[in-house]
Amino acid sequence: SLDKTPLSTETIGGITISNGTRYQSSLALQLNYDLYHFGATDKRVDIALSGFEIKRVEWCLQEKELHQQILERYVSARKSSVEKGYRELMLYLRKELYTIKERLYKAGKYSKVDLGDEAIYMITLERDIENLKMNYQEDLIRLSQLSHKEFPSNLILLPLNANLENISTMNYDETTEGIILKKKIQQKKDEISLQFREQLPSVGLYSNYYLYGSNPTEYDASIADIRNKSWNVGIALRYNIFEGFKYSANESRLKLELHRLEQELSEAKHNYTYDVKSKRVRLSELSIIIEYEQHLLQENHKKQKMIKRLRKLKRVDSITEINTQYELIERELNIKIREIESEFENETLNILYRGVNQCSLH
Repeated sequence: SLDKTPLSTETIGGITISNGTRYQSSLALQLNYDLYHFGATDKRVDIALSGFEIKRVEWCLQEKELHQQILERYVSARKSSVEKGYRELMLYLRKELYTIKERLYKAGKYSKVDLGDEAIYMITLERDIENLKMNYQEDLIRLSQLSHKEFPSNLILLPLNANLENISTMNYDETTEGIILKKKIQQKKDEISLQFREQLPSVGLYSNYYLYGSNPTEYDASIADIRNKSWNVGIALRYNIFEGFKYSANESRLKLELHRLEQELSEAKHNYTYDVKSKRVRLSELSIIIEYEQHLLQENHKKQKMIKRLRKLKRVDSITEINTQYELIERELNIKIREIESEFENETLNILYRGVNQCSLH
């Protein structure tokens, strides 16, 4: 009221103006600060920090998944490359066999059915070689996609030479996945604790500082003429008596979410134990199979030497000699494939064991 007529006290927002004031414009500064709320603020900070840590470790988990995908594509491409080389050698021997058998058929010493079977073997090998070429090119494209590097089609893929490293991270709780679940469980416990603390009374400090100014004709002049008027400081005790069962409903939800995470951790530990056991058993079995295959390869070499001696003595024909070479190549291919599978299982186990300290962020 600018005409000095007495009026009752007015409140605008959180600002109180006394009656009969002659000021037209005002500014107010207000400060609120929680002095004590049973650690609720600290819990909010802990929850925020946990969220940050979870995101950081999830980045490491995504890196592990990416490395596993790259490994699978690399091993697949290497298998295709190695098998293609051996299949081409086998095709070369089959063509020699077909030429010999074709001459024998023309001489009336070989059946047309057997010659047709030999032609089928050749066509099957040619088809397999083309499939291997296609798979190899597709794997290279996927490797380029995953690694963001372009690879030439004549790329030479080297063996992994991956031995099982002496990694201390054997417990699931120390793996990247285990750390994420443990942090999520702790974060959920902090949320439940925060839910309880927010229901307790809080003690706060508040302060207000008022400034007023006036000019009967010009608004800008009233703002320029603002001077201090009053200030106050106080302590407030706040307590929510009833929130419509909001807290109890949220608490029930948070406890159910915590139980789900604990069940997820228990199930993940169970699966991890058997995944590790399965991979270790497979590694052991592959080692035994490779050893048997190598013994068989040695016997094939002995057989080949014997067949060559018999061939010089004209005790066996050229078809028998070529079939022996073919068996030898098949045996070598089986050993190579088993060795690649063993390298893959070794490296997969290393990735499975990997903890946060093996993440590239460190």
